[in-house]
Amino acid sequence: MKILNLAEVVATFDKLFAAAKHDMFKAEVLQDYSAVDDSPSLRAWLSGDEEKAKRLGAEDKGIAAWRGQCLKSPAAITRIHIVAKPYTAYLQWETEVIYKASLLQSGAENVLIAPAAELTESTLPAGDFWIFDGKRVLQWEYENGNGKLAGGKVWDKANDDITDFLNLKKALLTVARPVS
Repeated sequence: MKILNLAEVVATFDKLFAAAKHDMFKAEVLQDYSAVDDSPSLRAWLSGDEEKAKRLGAEDKGIAAWRGQCLKSPAAITRIHIVAKPYTAYLQWETEVIYKASLLQSGAENVLIAPAAELTESTLPAGDFWIFDGKRVLQWEYENGNGKLAGGKVWDKANDDITDFLNLKKALLTVARPVS
């Protein structure tokens, strides 16, 4: 396992994403990433204007760029967001504007949710992570758990044991369901 600073983890993610050929898996744990996602669409959602939020989300260049990057990849992308009820306002916005209206509608990602209440302590990830082609893992580290990226860690199956991450993936897939 290698510990990476912010610049290194971003560059490593870009390389791993570009190199993935078969599948990518992302587990998301945080319920609110608004510390780093202060978009006009989110602000409209938080002010109660859901229609404006959806319109702004459809026009958002960042969302479009991510969707395009996903669609260009030869690898299938599965994202599971672990959710707790009641949903945060951020998670409601993300589900409606990003997941349903962009990623799922375009086929860019297969987005699922996993109810936190159905997970045990051993199947609840310590943080967000990606698995690339079942061979490499990148785990994000955030400042004070607020969604602002601080760095991360990377494991390579050739040198590191990634069994725990592969087992977490299996456990999450058993309780995950489609976004509704």
